[in-house]
Amino acid sequence: MFKVRLLLPLSFATVLLAGCTTTHYIQIEPTASVKEAHLQNDRAIKVTTSTQLGNHIGAIKTGLNERADIFTTNDVKESVNKSIINGLTQLGFTPDQGVYPPAEINVVITKMSYTTQAKSIKTTATLNFQLTATVNAKGQTYKANFGSQKVEQYGTLPYQSAVQNDMNELASKTVNRLLNDQNIIALLKK
Repeated sequence: MFKVRLLLPLSFATVLLAGCTTTHYIQIEPTASVKEAHLQNDRAIKVTTSTQLGNHIGAIKTGLNERADIFTTNDVKESVNKSIINGLTQLGFTPDQGVYPPAEINVVITKMSYTTQAKSIKTTATLNFQLTATVNAKGQTYKANFGSQKVEQYGTLPYQSAVQNDMNELASKTVNRLLNDQNIIALLKK
């Protein structure tokens, strides 16, 4: 009986010291949230989104020796593109209507990362999401960078759902910055 009582705490301590390794699979689907407006466009609006980034966006390493690689499972280019088009529609634009050639918004996802730094048992995570947009309309070209960063602190490995929520919040903020850029709006509206 004494051996069993001693073995259970030792086994639990061994598991804690060994840490755990897992994988977080997340979907990044930004949500456009802009103030509704009654803007109009005379030219159709073509939105394209691209990236050279892969689906591995980072890893979590905690001070308790826990580790989780983070991968996206959806086409982030497509979800960002859809979010921008939804935002333009909320602003009152009708991207699929108007004269041709269309006004063009070319978006490149330049950074999508989740990095950590562990010090003792405290882990600090830095999340980044950045876009570059080039708008060609009315014989003019406008280029701008949009980015958001978030810093989180925790002691143990966060749940996959928490990582997904944090990255989606960051991606949404970045897309909304693009949609609220008055230079872009001025080039698109009638």
